[in-house]
Amino acid sequence: MNSQGQTGHPGRAFRWLYIVSVAALLFSGIGQMPIFKRYYLADLPGLAWTADFMITLVIHYIAAAVFLALVSYYLVTRLMTRSLSPIGRKGGIRGVLFGLLILSGVVLVFRNLPAPILPPGLIVGATFTHVAAAMLFLLAAVTVLRFGKK
Repeated sequence: MNSQGQTGHPGRAFRWLYIVSVAALLFSGIGQMPIFKRYYLADLPGLAWTADFMITLVIHYIAAAVFLALVSYYLVTRLMTRSLSPIGRKGGIRGVLFGLLILSGVVLVFRNLPAPILPPGLIVGATFTHVAAAMLFLLAAVTVLRFGKK
């Protein structure tokens, strides 16, 4: 049997990788702000690393690479099986939020590179878009978990 099973839905390993990568992205994304130090999470034994920007940045980049690989795999397999047709309202909302997160994340990655100089307005816009899309994704995920179906 293939990794997507008989119905074309992703397998269990894909779902667990997705959940772990999104959780790591959320945790490390929050860690990019000084929230863990400010609210003393970094003072708990074993969690001092959460206040280190570079450590949370590397975790965020690794989790983003896994997330992008999963999204790419999912889209390619959907295109190859030609089952991209009706994805539903929840899938469409998730797709738009993923697109916003990915595009704004790419701009923020370029901001961190030493060579390119991006306009300050683009950086601010990308930062706000990234944070807002992440918050909307969290809100949508919690809403689906509470009121929606699988």
